[in-house]
Amino acid sequence: MTTTKAQFEQRLGALTGDWVSRTDLRHLAGISEKTLKLWLGSEPFTEDQIQIGPRGVLLYARDPAATWIKGKLFEQGKDGSAPSGPRLSAEPTRMPHAPGDRWRWTDIARLRGVTPGAVSNLAKAYEAHAEHPFPPAEADRKRSAEAVAAWFLWYDEERPGYAERGKQATPSAPAGRVGEVVAILEHAVAARQSLSAEALARSLDVTPAVAARYLAQAEDVVMSKAGLIARSAIAAMLPDAAQLTPRQRTDRVKTLLRRKGAPRSVLSVGSADYFDRTEVTRLLTAAAR
Repeated sequence: MTTTKAQFEQRLGALTGDWVSRTDLRHLAGISEKTLKLWLGSEPFTEDQIQIGPRGVLLYARDPAATWIKGKLFEQGKDGSAPSGPRLSAEPTRMPHAPGDRWRWTDIARLRGVTPGAVSNLAKAYEAHAEHPFPPAEADRKRSAEAVAAWFLWYDEERPGYAERGKQATPSAPAGRVGEVVAILEHAVAARQSLSAEALARSLDVTPAVAARYLAQAEDVVMSKAGLIARSAIAAMLPDAAQLTPRQRTDRVKTLLRRKGAPRSVLSVGSADYFDRTEVTRLLTAAAR
């Protein structure tokens, strides 16, 4: 299900501070960390809308962030029409259909809440995709509803966007100072050595604030690939995360990590504790029994 305007306003009202974290942004929009990274990558905040908070946590100015997310979720054309771009479900769900149903562009657009042109453009972008081509139309220009629903479920789960126009995207290695920090962090992770923004700042001869920003970008590249997850991200893995407030999720994680036999942090990066993802998954699975 998607985030409604009422849910958005209710969540926004609970954010009373002037600055909000990535966790707050995810909860406000009702999206995953993967989607938030995609959004931030395409429309980054300006320098004056970002600051480094306690323990090196990246914070965003509340009002600009709320306006930005509201636009992402609900913006319409100037004439009040449906959004023209592809809309992603906040939580991936299969589009409903009856057995044997076949859809036109207008049917798909109505279910997705977009214009028929947006669906057509998306289909053209993926018609030659190596692994997930958009389902082809038959002679009457209709498509199998079952095939289209399965394709959009993949699209919502992977969140690939329009990038590469149907080709397999090949991620490029970070360049410049960020690439340098990625190499430093990879070495630290391999050696299981913690790396603080202050230590990195001395190594690069930059301010701790600048080092923290480099480090945050490097973490996005290195940590998941290394099978590590930040303590702050564990809350999103909780089976009932969507039904909990940020405070409830934080408290639940604290309780779980205090259990006998719970995994311990393997290292810290920018003052953020990281855990072995496999061990965390095992902990959450055991707790759900």
